[in-house]
Amino acid sequence: MPKLVSTSIECQISGSNQAYIVSEKDRHGKPLRNVISQESGLIFVDPVPFENTEEFYKTEYRKSYKGVHRPKPKHVYRAGKIALERHKRIRSLIGEKAVTLDAGSSSGEFVYLMQKRGHSAEGIEANLPYAEYSRSELQINVSIQPFSEFTIEEKFDLITMFHVLEHLEHPVRDLMSLSKTLKPEGHFVIEVPNILYPHMAFPHKWHSGHLFSYTAETLSHLMKQTGFDTIKCSPIGDGGNLWGVFRKSEKENTVRLDAKREEAMDVVSQLRSSGRLYYLNIRNYLKFFAKLRRQLIEKKSSKGKSGREILDKLY
Repeated sequence: MPKLVSTSIECQISGSNQAYIVSEKDRHGKPLRNVISQESGLIFVDPVPFENTEEFYKTEYRKSYKGVHRPKPKHVYRAGKIALERHKRIRSLIGEKAVTLDAGSSSGEFVYLMQKRGHSAEGIEANLPYAEYSRSELQINVSIQPFSEFTIEEKFDLITMFHVLEHLEHPVRDLMSLSKTLKPEGHFVIEVPNILYPHMAFPHKWHSGHLFSYTAETLSHLMKQTGFDTIKCSPIGDGGNLWGVFRKSEKENTVRLDAKREEAMDVVSQLRSSGRLYYLNIRNYLKFFAKLRRQLIEKKSSKGKSGREILDKLY
């Protein structure tokens, strides 16, 4: 039975400080407490492990995550391939000349692709080295600032946020700030890791940079709290990620929290049982060979090329 604790920060959905401990170590075995809200079922890190979260992401995150301040050619190739997959999912949501914003644009591959497809596209990125790389190498328009400080007169038809929301210390505040730049009929598309993904060992799920861990239900609840209706929110691919499509609600949203103690316990039970079953599934041991093959292709396809050359060939 998980231990019930009073958290140092409030749940972003319910405002409650009552939560159960899910895990007390990160994927490297270092202390990191993840809890699940007793009321909403939202999983989050408590306390936040950084003295200044925005400063960490501005200067240190990419270095700690990938070991570099600028993306390597193989990283650009990989991100470019993923951008193509994402574009397939969003192209039915927008017209031929859409105005788009990629929130957390990283090294700029998706923004560059959207421009190649004829859209007016720009990004916003908090990490200084990656934002500067995308500006200089890809010649795209990228604002370097926190989401909460982003203001612009132009309104967007589409805002995308790929593997960024789980890193935000104040997701509701930042989402509401960005929503002011979205047209009433526009779409907000979000991709995050699926914490209930069964093909990942339980200890590997917890990352110090992932301040929140989402299920399809809690992602929808968070967006409702922010003033959005859910058009779609479900796992994609092999289930490792969640894909959510949202639109501004025409009425004031009130989140009805149906999660009870038993339901929070059910999520914890799913996490632990899938974590145990992970070691019994042979496909999880074969992933190493698929990863090795992918890395060889990435290295061969990007060797000796600039980021722009790599993307121009892909796009």
